[in-house]
Amino acid sequence: MTLNKDIKTVILVANKNELAFETIDDSIAVYEIGVGKVNALISLSKLYQEIKGLGIHPIFVNVGTVGSIKYPIEHVLYPTYFAQGDAYTEGFFLENTKFLVGKGEIKSIDISDFDYSKALLTSDRFINTTTAFYQDIKDLNAEAFDMEAYALADFCYQHQLPLYMIKIVSDNCDGTVKDWENILGRISGKLGDIVTSFLKELKNN
Repeated sequence: MTLNKDIKTVILVANKNELAFETIDDSIAVYEIGVGKVNALISLSKLYQEIKGLGIHPIFVNVGTVGSIKYPIEHVLYPTYFAQGDAYTEGFFLENTKFLVGKGEIKSIDISDFDYSKALLTSDRFINTTTAFYQDIKDLNAEAFDMEAYALADFCYQHQLPLYMIKIVSDNCDGTVKDWENILGRISGKLGDIVTSFLKELKNN
């Protein structure tokens, strides 16, 4: 992806195969950030330096797939609650854990005001309900699971960058990564159409 001074929107995707989307003009760019929190944070940090150098202030839209037990495959979500899915959130470690909310503007709130049932939890693993790890977090009753959103939300919160999320359910946390790979072709086009409509609506508001 090559940035230019006309860029107004940057679409952040973990894997380019998740989104079948053609940019309609030079004001929109698609940026592949890689899979996982670490890759996402490194990529967004580099991108941030580039946009600072150009003196532009684009809107970021994170688009991608999530696992969910609550919703069927192809269900579309617009998450606004973000939390770590694999970090300690009790005792000493709670002091360094943020609970983030927002659509456009990202804010940090107290855990007592955070609604886990509406949250997108970000973990460094592919969630499967049969694993011991899932047993540790199942009582949170999260809306969905992914591998990048929290890192992006935290970075945008710290740097006061506008961030929106569009996610589509690709699995019900009952399969493997291979199942996710096989379904991408089925949902990437639908997600592309949704992104196109979302950007038009965002532009008109």
